[in-house]
Amino acid sequence: MAFLAAVSCEEATDKVPLDMISDAQVWNDPNLIDACLTQLYNATNVFVIWSYQQHSPLSTLTDESRTCIGWSDALNVFTLGVLNPSNCDDNNYLSNWAYNDIRHLNEFIEKIEDANVSETFREQRLAEARFLRAWTYFNMAIRYGGVPLLTKAQSLDDDLYVFRNTEDEIYDFVRTELDEIIDILPETNDEANLWRVNKYVALALKSRAMLHAASIAKYGQVQLDGLVGVPAEKADFYFQESYDASKEIIENGPYELFERYADKAKNYQMLFIEEDNSEIIWCKKFLEGEKGHNLDRDWQPILYKATVACVVNPTLEMVDEYEFADGTPGNTINYDQEIDTRLLYQDKEPRFHASILYNRCFWIDDTIEYHYFTVVNDLNDKWNKKPGFRGRHVNDREAGATQTGFSVKKFLWEKRDQSKGDSGQDWIIFRLGEIYLNLAEAAFQLGGKDTEALEALNVIRRRAGVPDKGEINMENIMHERKIELAFEGFRMWDARRWRTAVNDFSGVFHKLTAYKISSRNTFGYIVENCQGNAVRMFLEPHYYNPIHQNRIFENPNLVQNPGYN
Repeated sequence: MAFLAAVSCEEATDKVPLDMISDAQVWNDPNLIDACLTQLYNATNVFVIWSYQQHSPLSTLTDESRTCIGWSDALNVFTLGVLNPSNCDDNNYLSNWAYNDIRHLNEFIEKIEDANVSETFREQRLAEARFLRAWTYFNMAIRYGGVPLLTKAQSLDDDLYVFRNTEDEIYDFVRTELDEIIDILPETNDEANLWRVNKYVALALKSRAMLHAASIAKYGQVQLDGLVGVPAEKADFYFQESYDASKEIIENGPYELFERYADKAKNYQMLFIEEDNSEIIWCKKFLEGEKGHNLDRDWQPILYKATVACVVNPTLEMVDEYEFADGTPGNTINYDQEIDTRLLYQDKEPRFHASILYNRCFWIDDTIEYHYFTVVNDLNDKWNKKPGFRGRHVNDREAGATQTGFSVKKFLWEKRDQSKGDSGQDWIIFRLGEIYLNLAEAAFQLGGKDTEALEALNVIRRRAGVPDKGEINMENIMHERKIELAFEGFRMWDARRWRTAVNDFSGVFHKLTAYKISSRNTFGYIVENCQGNAVRMFLEPHYYNPIHQNRIFENPNLVQNPGYN
């Protein structure tokens, strides 16, 4: 097993070269064991979430947004309905066949059992590794359904042609693993160990994973003798497990919804900026300039940076999903008029203003110009039509323009000219806002708990600054998750577990082409397809990813998912 290059091993420096630490040394030294486990934290797909969001975000494959990168393989494969076993590259962010991670975790779990360390240290580090393994299996299950369940590191003497377990067996494994480690993990972490999992992190994974399993049981279909799908009769069991985990976090955990600022838009914006705030259950930590990332460089409007990319562009459908501040639906805007864009959106709810950048809105220290061209009087002035700024006040520059007329404000630091690795915002993996919404959904689905479900939903709405809902139903739950958790990586998995993606992700998604009318110093609008002439298509087989054909060739016992043969 490989180890961190930065491992602390002062006691070994006079005995062996630093690059030749023996296996025996590792399992007799808590510092070296911790160095090994730290690498597993970073190597497993716990933290792949960040790369999904930063470079090739999952939201661009949903109705939330598209990427400005028109040649994106995932955009042109997944959104156009041509996903198949030959183009589902394991290196893209939709796929995740994580058996290298599973092997390393199994090796760690086996070897620490005999490590010459204190029993308390052994139990806690073993529990952390088991959490990482459960998390990895959950992330494979939401993509593929049932996968081979390996809990021991294989050797050449083993039968390497393993079979897939059922999807239900994977979710049940995740549940039992978490149940066995929850009371071993500490309730809280000290400041030096905020990146480690604790009891409530494990409960948060249970809340999320059991809700997913329950939804598959309720809305999905069992196929291939259970390799995909969860038996319908287990829906209430999994909803109850999710409900119980969520309730324990809310009632007994040391977390509170972030409500530091009276300005609701600023409060929601700063939730994702202020480190170690009261709502964060677990996050990946970054350090500006030293252990930083590129989100600001990649997502900022190009007016504010040196690069020409503005990676995530919200669709008009997503923009219209945000309600008005008085709770009325947000899709009632009349775009067939001449009006300053700021006036179109001035009455939108606070989370919109914390999440979306649009033509003429103010950001950092300037006004964003997202109009595409200028006319003198109207669209018939063909000879007077001039290119617009498309996001940057430099020579009518076209490159890097938003492909929808919008970009994402959520998560971004208000700093100009962010370079590679300069960003230091932590990435939230679990937060209390999600847990309230998980509780609301599970309580509603269980029946007899509508009052509790509605109150959990309205707790989130009150924090956001929008009026309470008067009734609880799945439509309201789905809407609230789409807004509260926007661009955080949930939308893909929510629509897939609800089996609504065939409708939600198919069809034409739109951009708002704003143009300036110079003679009247105002703006007009054209609503058009944000992907040219393309029609997005999510097909029934896409509720599960295909297994790459190379995997099938290597192991003939792997059965391909339905619809991909």
